[in-house]
Amino acid sequence: MNYESAREYINNISKKGNVLGLESIKNLMNRLDNVQDQLKVVHIAGTNGKGSTLAYLQSVLSLAGYKTGRYNSPAVFDYLEVFSINGQNMTREDYAKYVTIVAEKCQEMEREGFPHPTYFEMETAVAYKYFYDMNCDVVLMETGMGGDTDATNVTEHTILSLISPISLDHMQFLGNTLEEIAGHKAGIIKHNSAVVTAIQQSEVYEVIQKKAQEMNSEYRRMEEPSAIRFFDNRIIFDYKGYKDLQIQMKGNFQVYNASLCIEAVEILRTKGFELSDEMLYQGLQNTVWHGRFEKLCDKPLIIFDGGHNPDAAKNLRESIEIYFTNKKIVYIIGVLADKDYNQVLKLTADLAKYIITITPQNNARALDGRKLLETVKRYNKNAGYASSIEEAVAQAKELAGENGGVMIFGSLSYLSDIQDVIL
Repeated sequence: MNYESAREYINNISKKGNVLGLESIKNLMNRLDNVQDQLKVVHIAGTNGKGSTLAYLQSVLSLAGYKTGRYNSPAVFDYLEVFSINGQNMTREDYAKYVTIVAEKCQEMEREGFPHPTYFEMETAVAYKYFYDMNCDVVLMETGMGGDTDATNVTEHTILSLISPISLDHMQFLGNTLEEIAGHKAGIIKHNSAVVTAIQQSEVYEVIQKKAQEMNSEYRRMEEPSAIRFFDNRIIFDYKGYKDLQIQMKGNFQVYNASLCIEAVEILRTKGFELSDEMLYQGLQNTVWHGRFEKLCDKPLIIFDGGHNPDAAKNLRESIEIYFTNKKIVYIIGVLADKDYNQVLKLTADLAKYIITITPQNNARALDGRKLLETVKRYNKNAGYASSIEEAVAQAKELAGENGGVMIFGSLSYLSDIQDVIL
């Protein structure tokens, strides 16, 4: 297969949906010689902050000279950003090569009467095989959904598990309570390993600590960062004994993601990784993760973010209050129908002078912007629908004026289209 036919193959498989469980991915990886168990894996699960935390960690590890593979989803601007080594995306040629290898094994499974693996299982297999063949020193893997039955959890030799903040999301699959959801996320913790959890609600801590004890795994809780100072182009903060740490990624929540990364670095040092304080400071400062409270222009100030669930909305509100102080704010919002957009709007809508709804394109799960508008008007009457991204951006700029601000959020799925229109 070439790149185009490989993408078509994966896309056709994706139309069949996703299935939780490890039976199929274990079968597939067994046919690939279980390469995942020959890698040093750092695994992260949670509701929010997974991608940003791994972006910080990849930056630190790469700067220290470790060949660091990273698997994260969904892609925002380039599909191949799902698979990267030291920040460089997989090439189209390699993608075609590894999809071909994995597809052959999937077809072999079908001939033997097994169901064809899902697209996420195929992607996960591609990632593990690619990182193994590229001789990565360490691999950072992000769960797609949940933890215990997520395809990425096929590895048996995770050296460190990270649990980012957990909130109510994917409830139709993971349960209706924080304890149930945390139980699934904690399923990535392995025997005789280590786990670090971000700041959580008390009932979540209990679930994670209990699982760590069952697995004889070292358990560590992140502490509160302090002395947080916000500037136009950076945030400076302290964490434990580290003073005046700097990050360029915007949003108060990024301080917490960076702090979780620091805890990960401290654990990895005990496992033989040579990660100096200098590398830690510089790695955090260098980190960029597009589409996460990212500024696109200054006049008007335009920022976009992929926040799409209630916990992310709480963080988003705090960041809006910091970065849009004394500005007339216009929102552009597009969401997926299976997200708790009602709660997101309840937490954020009152800050906007005007809200424009759109329908994210090329996504079967997208909610019609006209239906979204009905919900928006429960919380802010100053709202309208735009039939295209171009129309929404033009209208938002006019309403905000040069001295105002435009905040674009609701789903990662349309941020690439937004960027193309604005830049």
